[in-house]
Amino acid sequence: MSWEIQLIACFAASLSFSVLVRQPKGSMLISAVIATAGYSLFLLMGQNTLAYFTATLLIGLSCEICARIMKRAATLFVTGAIIPLVPGVGLYNTMRYVVEGNYHQAMSTGASTVLGLCAIALAITTTSVLFSAFFSRRGKKAAP
Repeated sequence: MSWEIQLIACFAASLSFSVLVRQPKGSMLISAVIATAGYSLFLLMGQNTLAYFTATLLIGLSCEICARIMKRAATLFVTGAIIPLVPGVGLYNTMRYVVEGNYHQAMSTGASTVLGLCAIALAITTTSVLFSAFFSRRGKKAAP
């Protein structure tokens, strides 16, 4: 599938999921744009574990910045923006290989899928912790 179609589908999927979870209207388009930017980085980096981490890092940073600007929770933006990166096909193929009895392929696909999921979780946690640490210290004065 061409990258143009993938990016259009990414935008539509993110926007649709935002509507499904009843995200506020002012944040839906922002989440979809952030998702598309993250997914395009994912495609450019070759769809590997490092690409999952880097694309999610971009999404997390963008969502944290938008949350601070719009005075909303970052989770609001991350929820819709991360959906296109979730490796659902990998999970599906892992189960399909198990059912077919192709355990070697199931282990290979499952391991790469779990690594992708771990990279996503690590990147979201990293951005959240960094922004929390930065913004909590910024307003406080040093103890005498």
